[in-house]
Amino acid sequence: MSPIAQPDLQVSLNQESVLRRITTRIRQSLELADIIAATTAEVRSLLGTDRVMIYKFHADGNGQVIAEAIYENRLPSLLGLNFPADDIPPPARELFIQAKVRSVVNVEAGQIGQSTLRNSETGEFISEQICYRSVDPCHIEYLTAMGVKSSVVAPIFHQDALWGLLVSHHSETLNIAENELEAIQMVVDQLSVAIAQSHLLTQARAKAERETVINHISTLLHSLPTIILQPALEATVAALNGVGGRLCIKHQAFNSQNAGSESFIECLIPGNDCIQLYTCGQQPIIPEQSIYPLIEQYSIWQENYKSHQGDVLAISDIYQTPVLRTLQAAFQPTKIRSILMIPLEYRQQLLGYLTIFRNEIDTETLWAGQFDRDQRQLYPRISFDIWRDSKTAQAQEWKITEIELAKEIGKHFASAIQQYELYQQVQAFNENLEKQVKRRTWELQHTTEQQQAVFGVITKIRESLETNTIFQTTTKEVCQLIKVDRVSVYRFNKDWGGEFVGDFEATNPHWSNESKIGINIVWNDTYLQDTEGGRYRYNETFTVDDIYKMGFAKCHLENLEEYQIRAFVLAPIFFGQKLWGLLATYQHTGPREWKTSEVNFLTQIAAQLGVALQQAELLSQTKQQAEELTQALHHLQQTQTQLIQTEKMSSLGQLVAGVAHEINNPVNFIYGNLSHVSEYAQDLLTMLELYQQECPHPSQEILAQADKMDLEFLSEDLPKTLSSMEIGVERIRQIVMSLRNFSRLDEAEKKAVNIHEGIDSTLLILQHRLKAKPESPAIHLIKEYGELPLVECYAGQMNQVFMNVLSNALDALEDYRELQPKTNIGKISIITSIGQIQDNIKSIVIRIADNGPGIPEAVRVRICDPFFTTKPVGKGTGLGLSISYRIVVEKHGGVFKCDSQLGSGTEFWIEIPVQQMGNSQ
Repeated sequence: MSPIAQPDLQVSLNQESVLRRITTRIRQSLELADIIAATTAEVRSLLGTDRVMIYKFHADGNGQVIAEAIYENRLPSLLGLNFPADDIPPPARELFIQAKVRSVVNVEAGQIGQSTLRNSETGEFISEQICYRSVDPCHIEYLTAMGVKSSVVAPIFHQDALWGLLVSHHSETLNIAENELEAIQMVVDQLSVAIAQSHLLTQARAKAERETVINHISTLLHSLPTIILQPALEATVAALNGVGGRLCIKHQAFNSQNAGSESFIECLIPGNDCIQLYTCGQQPIIPEQSIYPLIEQYSIWQENYKSHQGDVLAISDIYQTPVLRTLQAAFQPTKIRSILMIPLEYRQQLLGYLTIFRNEIDTETLWAGQFDRDQRQLYPRISFDIWRDSKTAQAQEWKITEIELAKEIGKHFASAIQQYELYQQVQAFNENLEKQVKRRTWELQHTTEQQQAVFGVITKIRESLETNTIFQTTTKEVCQLIKVDRVSVYRFNKDWGGEFVGDFEATNPHWSNESKIGINIVWNDTYLQDTEGGRYRYNETFTVDDIYKMGFAKCHLENLEEYQIRAFVLAPIFFGQKLWGLLATYQHTGPREWKTSEVNFLTQIAAQLGVALQQAELLSQTKQQAEELTQALHHLQQTQTQLIQTEKMSSLGQLVAGVAHEINNPVNFIYGNLSHVSEYAQDLLTMLELYQQECPHPSQEILAQADKMDLEFLSEDLPKTLSSMEIGVERIRQIVMSLRNFSRLDEAEKKAVNIHEGIDSTLLILQHRLKAKPESPAIHLIKEYGELPLVECYAGQMNQVFMNVLSNALDALEDYRELQPKTNIGKISIITSIGQIQDNIKSIVIRIADNGPGIPEAVRVRICDPFFTTKPVGKGTGLGLSISYRIVVEKHGGVFKCDSQLGSGTEFWIEIPVQQMGNSQ
């Protein structure tokens, strides 16, 4: 195919278009196969050659065609074929690496042109033209055998290493321009970028796949309280592309009884049973007569850990490993060829081995023509026909990434096994601890219950202080707690004899009480009488496990046998320093070994019972004294109240009566003479009028005097003045009568009176407090009097009740007025009506209410207590309402109560029978 001449501008545009498409493909996809396939097609189109291919080098120096673009089958396909390393001699490789040389070969001209991109000595990038020289004849024969007349080769680099070649072949002679070579270099540079990106993508995918595998295995391993080793082993074999595997660990991780100081190496000694083995897939076949039934018992496993502690041992071919010679017979029946030995180490302690097996494989390599490695330098390649190089039973190399993955998995296995071992040990420890706790709980249970019983006795002493209740409850709890047949209380009398208090006894319901010892049986023990309490007076507790082993006298044994007593504990009960009695605990059904805790418990209970006796006695004395003091205080309060009331009423009555008497005398004198003065004044005025008629022309002196004294006005005003004086004197007389009515000094006994008069006389005395003052308005008084009959009562005392209630109402309004606006008007309402007291007795009701601040509930319930007051010192004695309560309730058999709401005011309810029943108090 002949090249078509194009203008330089068009060639440049085509090159840019190709580069742009290749760059776009690299940016759109990170898949290297797609990129290089597109690249070969674009480059072939750009150069117009018959074949463009990408040749990749392997680690062993050989290479393979991984991408290819052919024009109309002008040349045979080489895709997928391998080329030996000798096809590209070392000098040529060095030129590719050092100078990044591009070569152009023209077979017909016998020339090879080279263009270096970098100075091989300095490493600096240069731009040289293509320099032609004669090509090696061997190279001519090599290309001719391939059917190639011209070729272009450009090296591809990845991280400064020769990754492959971009090769263009043409079956006819073709001239390559320098600009085309520059375009090929640009493509190669873009391929280097794509290779780098693809490499990163491959690494990222491998890392993600590795992390997924590790997470899956870790999930299987770290699933306490159980550890799933078999699935984890199978997952590990699959992750490492194995055909089998085994996990050999110390058995102590699963049997805490075998846990000890033995190491994994010691556990591998034949005859030791502290090894746990898990297997998966294909396994070596150990002869039955072998003394080592496990492959881990062979020296290679142990020597590997000693010499390469913690390292993974990767064996690609067991038949090429001398240290495995003794084990080769076990692997020969299988196709296992490679072994990966992973030591499981945790904190420098070997826990076991994880081993992965791989089978041998058959390989087939497609070579571009048959070649002889030994004769390659002597004879050129004759043919490039495909030659299949097939090999059987080949070992698989363990990759570095697989070894690293194995290390990570081994760490997770070791960590999980160690954690599970610790978990098992903790579980075993917990089980042992639980057993110990149960034993201790069983041992301490009675002690705890005993202490609770002691606390219960103390609590009952504090709560009730009733001796009978404490003793009855305590003996019952003791009997149930230490499970004895009977618990009794023995009380001494004055001669140190005594009796069992039946009310204080408790018995076990499962024991048939045939002896009936506890029903107030008198048991006068001569030993106790002679010794005045014996050992018990020294606060000693006596314990008997079996009466027949104590050496008791025959008479004593007969006495105990009579009441079926076989074992007992007697603890002294002291009242202060005096021995009061014994707490007796009996076992009737047989002997009993009393525990120290039980004896101490009974001693404590006896001591607490003694405390209960003392406190009960103190309580009794205190109650008696309190009752006496309460009575004395009540009597004193009554006496004080009566004295104060009597003195107060006497003083007030005498004062009012004295004032009324002193005023009454001059008022009566004035009142008696006013009528005469009025008559005299009227007579004089009549006489003056006659003189004026008889002497119509008086002298100038008389006229002057009449005009000076305003005789006409005097004649008119004098009768009016006398009339006013008469009205004033009458008012004074009414006031005096009200004062006498309030004092009632002449009415000490009960009599029928008009209650309204008493209320009005009280209001008259308090009139000055109801009137307006410069600093405050008047208090509005509302009177709603009903039709009341005459009421039989102590009139003076009832007036005192009205005075006390109204005075308190006025005090409340005056105090409240200081906190309220001046426009707030205080109100007092007095309402009287007919009512019925208990037993349908006719009564009168007086309700006195104010609109003051009200009384708090805590104060309201105490307002009638003697000497209780909320007023400042000097303004109240706290006796007014107390006296009023006694007058209404005790003297008259009525009702005296108070209702109040904060902010709404207070109302006093006074109710007394119309007629008094019985004698007065």
